[in-house]
Amino acid sequence: MSAPFLEEHLRTLHLPTVLQNYKRLAQGDDARISYLGELSSLEVSKRHENGVRARILSAKFPVIKTMESFDFALQPELPRRKLTELLDCKFIDEKRNVVFIGTTGVGKTHLLTAIGITACTNGYRVLFATAAELLMTLIAAKRVDRLDVRLKAIERYHFLIIDELGYIPFEREATDLLFQVISSRYERGSIGITTNLAFPNWTDIFPDAMAASAIVDRLIHHGVIFELSGESHRLRSRKKAGAKQSPS
Repeated sequence: MSAPFLEEHLRTLHLPTVLQNYKRLAQGDDARISYLGELSSLEVSKRHENGVRARILSAKFPVIKTMESFDFALQPELPRRKLTELLDCKFIDEKRNVVFIGTTGVGKTHLLTAIGITACTNGYRVLFATAAELLMTLIAAKRVDRLDVRLKAIERYHFLIIDELGYIPFEREATDLLFQVISSRYERGSIGITTNLAFPNWTDIFPDAMAASAIVDRLIHHGVIFELSGESHRLRSRKKAGAKQSPS
């Protein structure tokens, strides 16, 4: 291993003393430098692996999904290239949002989870929660006067994923908190959302039409929108399984 790569690894590992003294101690012996380089490379790889694992666990994904395991044949109209471009995670650096709209079971959560997993792999902090889970934790924090603490904790995540928005109606207190979360991240942090409601129907979530309009405006201003259609993948699988079991 060449010295530049070794020095890059030592900087990554935050070992300034080793970086300053390894040449003197190696006394020009390339074998010693190569040996140290191999060790530092292994340490960098292991720390990266441990970091990825820790970020995925911290994100609280319900299941692990990848883009490779998604059946794009079931969504032929989905702009695959536009979708896979998100895997470089530049949208997180640019504080942009990602919204998947469609009926239950068409793959919205799968795709958003795959993007979240990739973000964790690339070093970003991600939080996954259903809309119901997120709002229940916020309401609970508000009850014990710790809402600000909880909101600040959420702000530390680079990418906040809110799953199943619109599946369950919420009381005004909950929708006000949701408005607060989304508004506070506007141009400050990325949000990913899956919803079964088209934007004109978001008044079903937010009783206040002006609040609904303001939320939609913030999401789409710096957002990428994907609409999925078709039959539920799970329902299709059950139908196929039933057809195989039926007597001929």
